[in-house]
Amino acid sequence: MRLSFALPRFFAGILNWESAVLLAFLVASPSSAQEAEFNEVPYADGQWELGRRLDESQFRYCVDKRDPEWEVAAAVADAIAAGLLLEPQRYVVDSEIVLEDITKVYARMLEHCNVHMGFKLIPEGYGTWISLTRAYYESQYVFVTADPDLQRLGDLPPGKKIGATMGTSAHIRLVSYLTALPAEQRWPAYPFGTNELAIDSVLSGSVDLALVWAPILWAKQQQDPAYAKLRVIGSDPLPQTTVSVGAIVLSDEKFLRSAIDEAIVALSADGTFTQIYESFGFPGTVVP
Repeated sequence: MRLSFALPRFFAGILNWESAVLLAFLVASPSSAQEAEFNEVPYADGQWELGRRLDESQFRYCVDKRDPEWEVAAAVADAIAAGLLLEPQRYVVDSEIVLEDITKVYARMLEHCNVHMGFKLIPEGYGTWISLTRAYYESQYVFVTADPDLQRLGDLPPGKKIGATMGTSAHIRLVSYLTALPAEQRWPAYPFGTNELAIDSVLSGSVDLALVWAPILWAKQQQDPAYAKLRVIGSDPLPQTTVSVGAIVLSDEKFLRSAIDEAIVALSADGTFTQIYESFGFPGTVVP
């Protein structure tokens, strides 16, 4: 049975480790995993000729560069591989396409990896050909502004503009809240196609506040000092919207998924994941 040889030593070793967890995509956070439904059992051209894992000592995983936290996800995957006493084999997806057909993900997993990191764990969001692992981190949608006087959403004067990434659970919650307010107390809310566009609209002054996925803001601030002027404020009177992120495996990889889940639990409890997130300054926390 796959990985069975590694489990006894893994469980013996984890008892002495310290604990932690970790970053998207979306695309993968979604970075492969946007908040959208996936089709049932896709078909990939030439799928019967695509390879599957032959070396049982390897932990083959994919990370997607479109995911803002792909390097964090890779560090998490390497930690899982080490916990299972397997050799990590990383495949980095490098594409300029913002959104792609799920068939591409399916073909990629058939050919390059048994585990694809960086998927938001959205109930009922995936087809039956996918199995979701446990979450290795959770993060939030946050309100970001360049206004030094704003401390929370409730401080924003009526009529000021809010941008939000369209279609996310946080956007839906915001729209429901605004709809319930009297007309004279509302803020106009403008939907943006991506988190990046919403963040840039704050930087340009097009909107006063934006509701975005925290790891995207983190990545922008890591890459460009121009984003340092942006800061996160409190969401009240709205509750915060928290989303968990994990990995996917093909649904027939039941033993592999079970082994990964046990590793995630152990590495979350012993401090390993927390150390990874802190080393990156990443806005993710372990999931109890």
